[in-house]
Amino acid sequence: MISKKIWKVKQTDPKLIKQVAMENDLPEVLAAVLVGRGLVQKDKIELYMNPSKEKFYNPFLMKDMEIAVNRIIRARENKEQITIYGDYDVDGITSTSILFLFLKEIGCFVDYYIPDRIQEGYGLNNNALQGLMDRGSQLVITVDTGITAVNEVQYCRERGLDIIITDHHECQEKLPEAIAVLNPKRTDCTYPFELLAGVGVTFKLLQGISKELQVENIIWKYLEIVAIGTVADIVPLQDENRLIVQLAFKTMTNSWNLGLKALMDVAGMKSDKMTAGMIGFQIGPRLNAAGRLGDAKRGVELFTTDDILLAQQIAEELNGENIRRQKMEQDILEQALSMIEARKNIEDEKVLVIASHGWAHGVIGIVASRLVEKYYRPTILLTIEDGIASGSARSVEGFNVFEALSSCKELFVKFGGHEMAAGMSLKEENINELSDRLNAYANQEMDETTLVPKIKADFYLKLNEVDLPFVEKISAFEPYGMGNEEPKFIISGLIKEIKLIGQGNNHVKLELIHEENVLPAIGFNCSHFHEKLSLNYPIDIVGVLNINEWQQKKTPQLIIKDIRLIQAFEVEISDAIHKLSRLDELKVIDHQTVIPKREDYEKTFRYFHNLSAKGINKVSILKLVPINDGANPESLLKYLICLEVFKELELIDYQIDCFEVAFQIFNGKKVELKSSKLYNKWADPK
Repeated sequence: MISKKIWKVKQTDPKLIKQVAMENDLPEVLAAVLVGRGLVQKDKIELYMNPSKEKFYNPFLMKDMEIAVNRIIRARENKEQITIYGDYDVDGITSTSILFLFLKEIGCFVDYYIPDRIQEGYGLNNNALQGLMDRGSQLVITVDTGITAVNEVQYCRERGLDIIITDHHECQEKLPEAIAVLNPKRTDCTYPFELLAGVGVTFKLLQGISKELQVENIIWKYLEIVAIGTVADIVPLQDENRLIVQLAFKTMTNSWNLGLKALMDVAGMKSDKMTAGMIGFQIGPRLNAAGRLGDAKRGVELFTTDDILLAQQIAEELNGENIRRQKMEQDILEQALSMIEARKNIEDEKVLVIASHGWAHGVIGIVASRLVEKYYRPTILLTIEDGIASGSARSVEGFNVFEALSSCKELFVKFGGHEMAAGMSLKEENINELSDRLNAYANQEMDETTLVPKIKADFYLKLNEVDLPFVEKISAFEPYGMGNEEPKFIISGLIKEIKLIGQGNNHVKLELIHEENVLPAIGFNCSHFHEKLSLNYPIDIVGVLNINEWQQKKTPQLIIKDIRLIQAFEVEISDAIHKLSRLDELKVIDHQTVIPKREDYEKTFRYFHNLSAKGINKVSILKLVPINDGANPESLLKYLICLEVFKELELIDYQIDCFEVAFQIFNGKKVELKSSKLYNKWADPK
């Protein structure tokens, strides 16, 4: 067995694929990808494939938009002090930044406030709001927060402070009685797209104000900052979110914003092409580090300054905070790994619960995600302080961690979340019971596939369909990210060439061939495949296609995500192993070609002896076949018979498990093959 993952291919209607292909003048393979993503209507496909500013929805379709716009314009006319109340994550930082810059640009008196993550926590609080009133604020606009702040808004109403809420989080039954509440998730809101990030909702407010003032041309530059918050908040890159990111990426590598340019500079971003991954792994973490470990206001200062030296200084500070955050994250990860590996019955734990004193609140969610990647099971990481354990949960597909926590809700001081992630706090004395009850719950709810990693493919692709023009057309699906993943295809063929490359031989490179068509493929950190495969083996690869540029020549290439034997071939291998277990019963072998000759015994013994001399005592069963026969499953039985004869003669001991042969050589012993009953039974008559 090569792959240890479950492969899932999206099920799509062939008639619908043909219809979409014809209506949009697309190859059927690309039409299949669109259909698999729920894109079948011509206008939706047009929005997806061909972005333009004109395709943004009318902001006044959002409930309360007109009220919010009119109140802000009145504040501008009356020279009222406006305060933006933000949040300390990237979504909050970018939301605060674009609204602050825009309101300043149209002549408002505006400042901003971001609560301290550690001292104040998330959301509105009365002490902060009272402080804003004391310093003269007359209108507060929340960004990326406030949808649950019923009591805090009432506190402000009683004291004459107007509040406009802009948020994108789930609404509770009772909404705050603010001047206006902008949230596309409101049950009474008919806005066409409800999955905007907080910064997306803020941008709709900019759109509404600019339309009313007839200055809409000034808002488009802010899309670069909107895109950062959108990608970093991991909202689906669909519909307007995708439109935001597509348009922003056209200008972002040569940004107008001094802070963004400085941040990309310290992050070492030299590419002339922007990707969501660059935001997710380079820009986002540096901005998040400000809120996690330091002062999130520095992130807003970065985007809003017009002083290039200050921008560079803040970017360096954020880079330093990110390095500090990375070290802290790595330290916690190593401690958690040691604690897990020290457990005796780790394989029996379907849900991992790990707790320790002194871990930083701001990074344990990230570490929990990394542990899920390694162990592929739901993981809860807790930090203990003053008898209270608080932390984060991350899950795997098919296990609703929020429902799992709800099954033992009496153990918590508080908890909340959704299917894949949650946060909680509980008394230290309840940690062991939490672990026991979650694992009991998992034993009831999980099936045999829940803890098996899954890989999802869009479509089967024939090797002869892959050429440069086809791969170039796939680029129309960019930018990729959550909800718009890079298309994955399953491609079949024979291994024409396979080798290890890279520093430390960590990567595998192979050529896949079918008839006259050849496709290069590379798997990063996939050296384990090299140990299990050989030339001429028929395999399926699931991967993504891209263009490799080398010496001014462009060629298609497949980036390997996983490999499996073609199913029929795997069945034949399993059949050979099954026959080996019944050798004594078999009267006739199906094919004379599987009866070993003397030279087969010699080559087989030499092969294992050489492996043993190198300190290797385990090998993929697939490596036995190409000793001299090429990839012929029928001939595998020949070499298995050789092994069985050697075992009878006490030259080699071996066991087969999951297509792996574990063996031990007994050196210094000389025997005649004819001493073996099995050898004599299956001896080549020639």
